[in-house]
Amino acid sequence: MESRHRAWAEIDLEAFRRNLRRSRQLAGRAAVWPVLKANAYGHGAVAIARICAQESVERIGVGDSSEALQLRHSGVRLPLLVLGAAIDAEVPALVEHQVEIGVHSESRTRALAKLAESHGGQLGVHLKVDTGMGRLGVRPEAVLRVARAILEEPALELRGLMTHFSSSRGAHDPTTAGQQALFFAAASELRQTLGVTPLLHCANSAAVYSELPQLGDAVRPGIALYGILPGDLEHPADLEEVLSLHTQVVFLKDVPAGTAIGYDSRWTSHRPTRIATLPMGYNDGLPYTLGQHGQGQVLVRGQRCPVVGAVSMDYCTIDVGHVPGVAVGDRVTLIGRSGPDHLRAHDLASAAGTIPYEIACRLGARVQRVYLGGQQPAPTPAPVAT
Repeated sequence: MESRHRAWAEIDLEAFRRNLRRSRQLAGRAAVWPVLKANAYGHGAVAIARICAQESVERIGVGDSSEALQLRHSGVRLPLLVLGAAIDAEVPALVEHQVEIGVHSESRTRALAKLAESHGGQLGVHLKVDTGMGRLGVRPEAVLRVARAILEEPALELRGLMTHFSSSRGAHDPTTAGQQALFFAAASELRQTLGVTPLLHCANSAAVYSELPQLGDAVRPGIALYGILPGDLEHPADLEEVLSLHTQVVFLKDVPAGTAIGYDSRWTSHRPTRIATLPMGYNDGLPYTLGQHGQGQVLVRGQRCPVVGAVSMDYCTIDVGHVPGVAVGDRVTLIGRSGPDHLRAHDLASAAGTIPYEIACRLGARVQRVYLGGQQPAPTPAPVAT
């Protein structure tokens, strides 16, 4: 059946809901705070946030201030936490919309307090401890000093203590246990010395799905909620991939043996065959490297077809010479099921030499999100002429 879209991603909102419930089972007493950064890993943050609201999650994590404000402007009223850094210009809107943020140093603590106070509000903050990731956060030995600075500022409220594990193998990597020990030691010192007990959260998807013990008060799964596990973790049968990715055939050409296809003639047919052109390229998020390794495959009429030639900005080409009856308008599946066969995000990522996170997050604006089940997002209102 011919689609009205050139390229589209089908987002199964009920699959997300089931994955969320599965994560809650694994988390035990810990609350699950879904991470919706990078437009919910390419799945559409507004639609996913509405499922989170229906499921009564306690808090949503986002990557930056713009993502938090997009959710607020879309009517999402759940507590929001910016897991990354906020720049000065973003703070007034965060105060106004009651968005929590991470704090990563004493100097930043003082600056945020002044900004919040100057705008007549209070910021809820989560102190981040760098236990081994090496990005944002204070070293464990500085936690007490920075926590004191937060407590001294009336415009700030210490609501959480957090860290981030560096390993994609979760509990299967000994570095995770080491980071966890540093984190809980810092939390214990904070409680014993200052008498404060902020919410403790440290576990990501890898930690949750490798069944790391002692998860704290909350966990922050991201990619697992969308049905993809990091690294080489075993994929549970009941974890469902939320996104499937499709395009359609827009042109067919029969070519003789020896025909070069695409930029720089990187692929040449070794036999007479049929080439299908697809209206999807690297501007849409299809990896450029997919055509370089010679391992990229898609599904057409239930059969695997190789990506041939270089992926260009708007188009790519596949060899369909072995598939009977291919026609313009045929559905082409890059992630998902077609007939008896199934391609996962891991398959596409492996063929392109990257990780599934990048495949989902880089899907371009021209790739239409088609929501299945659940509450679909309202269309964005057109700007009012002034």
